Amino acid sequence: MTDNLLRSLPPGDWLALGIGLALGIGVLLVLRSWQAWHYRRAYDYDVYTADSQRRKLLRWAMLAPIGAAIIAGIYLWQMIQPDSPIETTLTTPGENNDLLAEMVLVIPRIGVEARLIEAPIVAQQWDISRLTDEVAHLEGTALPGEPGNAALAGHVTIPGAGWGPFKDLETLEPGDRAFITLGEKTFTYEVAEIMTVEAGAVEVVFPTDDTHLTLLTCTGWDGDLEHYTQRIVVVARLTQ
Repeated sequence: MTDNLLRSLPPGDWLALGIGLALGIGVLLVLRSWQAWHYRRAYDYDVYTADSQRRKLLRWAMLAPIGAAIIAGIYLWQMIQPDSPIETTLTTPGENNDLLAEMVLVIPRIGVEARLIEAPIVAQQWDISRLTDEVAHLEGTALPGEPGNAALAGHVTIPGAGWGPFKDLETLEPGDRAFITLGEKTFTYEVAEIMTVEAGAVEVVFPTDDTHLTLLTCTGWDGDLEHYTQRIVVVARLTQ
């Protein structure tokens, strides 16, 4: 239970926990140094030994604020890294929802015509719990049609409801086309690459300099574990 609780902590809480622990240890060391001196007779210390213990503990206590500053520095450094898709957003979630509601993904070769919804980031991962026959735009990645890497995920099977929209995604070939319609506007993408990656390979949705779609779905069902262990990744680049 403790492990699950720690895993659910958001980054800001980890920061507060780390700084709190560092400073708390510092306070305990200061109190211990005070005890070593004022209760030296109870500990059977002579004056020299008590003073030596007090100074040693105070020196260690002085490291606590430095440790807290290092923890805060590491956290801030990670927050400003451009490579993290979770920290790179082009619009606010509310704006995304309004715009995505008007978008439809069409892939003629595999019979896909699905509306888009937003998959928000919850507890350091994308929440697709409400995803059924739609296709989810992964929050923090580029929006379709905009510069960068627009990541879209869909089910290969819908839990308790049969096949999902991406059941034939792995049959796509280079040169096949995918379309994003937005009202009277259409963005056309051409498939450039199809690959299979491990389930934790989040680098496939990292920001890019060009404009393309990354389509993802599950593969590699493990009957013993009862979940998919790999992902099919289709990269399609904007042509017009």
